[in-house]
Amino acid sequence: MAQKKLPSNIEITELMLVKAGDDFTRTFMGEIYRETTIDGNPIVRGKVVVNEGKIWAAGETKEELGKYLDDICTLKLDHNLHLIPGVSIKISGVDYFEN
Repeated sequence: MAQKKLPSNIEITELMLVKAGDDFTRTFMGEIYRETTIDGNPIVRGKVVVNEGKIWAAGETKEELGKYLDDICTLKLDHNLHLIPGVSIKISGVDYFEN
């Protein structure tokens, strides 16, 4: 009798290291999500928690995404990106800062 295959509870997540500038002491672990646009083009999205804030970015390649996340990480840590007053919206009771 053939054994019935049970669904797996394992979820695989692709990770990447995000750093501020050339300083490897300021590194953070980010998650990568790969998708395809309606036109069939690949897109790579990523998110990373940097201290008390979360940053998101998207690019066409993992390298492009990494550059965007590194740059935003540097802006947050060195230039107080999230402390700049700006526009925020509330989604499901959570404030999101739009910059």
